[in-house]
Amino acid sequence: MPHGMGYGREGLADSGGGEEGWRKGGEEVEGGEEWASFQSSSQSSISNIPHFSKLNRRDGVGGWSPQVTDRHPWLQLDLRDRMEVTAISTQGRYGSSDWVSGYLLLFSDTGLAWKQYRQEDGVGRFVGNVNADSVVHHKLSHSIRSRFLRFVPLDWNPSGWVGLRVEVYGCAYKSYVADFDGRSSLLYRFNQKSMSTVKDVISLRFKSRQAEGVLLHGEGQRGDYITLELHRGRLALYLNLGEFVTPGHAVSLPQP
Repeated sequence: MPHGMGYGREGLADSGGGEEGWRKGGEEVEGGEEWASFQSSSQSSISNIPHFSKLNRRDGVGGWSPQVTDRHPWLQLDLRDRMEVTAISTQGRYGSSDWVSGYLLLFSDTGLAWKQYRQEDGVGRFVGNVNADSVVHHKLSHSIRSRFLRFVPLDWNPSGWVGLRVEVYGCAYKSYVADFDGRSSLLYRFNQKSMSTVKDVISLRFKSRQAEGVLLHGEGQRGDYITLELHRGRLALYLNLGEFVTPGHAVSLPQP
């Protein structure tokens, strides 16, 4: 499958229009660390490779075009890491009669399983271009947190063919999910004052390839403690309420 080699970028900076773009000082960085690459379903010639599909570029013949026999064309971006995408822009192929007038936007974390992006009103179709060189910009109603994006043309100029140049805008995605490698832990100390509760709720979701290990452990001031651990691939809850219950009471929890 033909694919583009990507283009160099370093850092994040404002790219105009109130959006953050993956640019440095608003200019393209040649020879920098390669942060993104393009792939496509096909290409019409060596001058139409997906590498030339960057917005406002005139390399080759001014953009990407698939083979005329390609019945399901698409253009794909690999952002190299999970990013938060807030807006997208498109153009047709420079100085030609080739542009996309309507398309779908798909996203994926793996590049294998894809989801279709839909606006808050449920509409998944994006309005594209009416000529080759004007930029059509869409600010997403809710951001996409993903590594891969795929533009899927639906309609194009009836007097021409599919031609596409694109740009995506956003920033690096920071996850607030804690990641443990089996040797690390997260420690939180409550206020040392005596306290009591009527109801305690503990909720957690996790993934693990290990059959043994402590997931949660908490201790009180009167010798009471609670421990949730994996033992031979099963969840076990150890609950000790100190002076009220016999220490070491264990409960085996069913698997979901």
